[in-house]
Amino acid sequence: MKSILTEIWEFEGKTRSYPKLDTIEYPTVHYDDWVPVSIIDPNKTNGPWIAGGSVLRWYQSQPVGESDIDVYCSSPMQVERILQSFTDKISFNKRHSSDNAITLEVYKDNNTWTVQIIKKSFYTDMQKVIDGFDISVCQLATDGNEIILGEHTARDIRERNLRMRMPLQPDAAKRMIKYWTYGYRPVDGLLDSVRNNPVGRWEFNPAEDYS
Repeated sequence: MKSILTEIWEFEGKTRSYPKLDTIEYPTVHYDDWVPVSIIDPNKTNGPWIAGGSVLRWYQSQPVGESDIDVYCSSPMQVERILQSFTDKISFNKRHSSDNAITLEVYKDNNTWTVQIIKKSFYTDMQKVIDGFDISVCQLATDGNEIILGEHTARDIRERNLRMRMPLQPDAAKRMIKYWTYGYRPVDGLLDSVRNNPVGRWEFNPAEDYS
């Protein structure tokens, strides 16, 4: 008979064994990140899709490293399907859950990835996903086989331009500073637009980490 501690341990998934994971080759994804992408199972027509900073790194032939893999879905059922797929196939911790997203910390063979499944909004195609980004160098989305980009994305990545869509979204200053620290230079007029627009200003929160 198992002890109650053993049963609790197994219930929490600590001793759970998973079937061998056969990863699929994804030409637009860095080889190091094929494992989580295989579980997400992106689909060009029906979703889900991966977009934003992780795709920016893949576009530059880099693994995601410490960046999140942001997943955008077409429906709440798709969110549930992805969660079930991770539960069935790999070890992970649910690090955070909010109205906006579910954040998973995924582990395999001494590798760790952060996967963020967006559930605040749902989309009909990849173009709609990138249209929601206000920074041009983040306007990239992929299904693993094809990457689509915004109008200025390729040029701004090449020239290290920091361009934001107008009108500015709330807290635009915070995102501007983030990508400025990554080495992107604000285009002419952006600093003045952020400074003079009350919507785009950084609303400081005493509890927030500004390091």
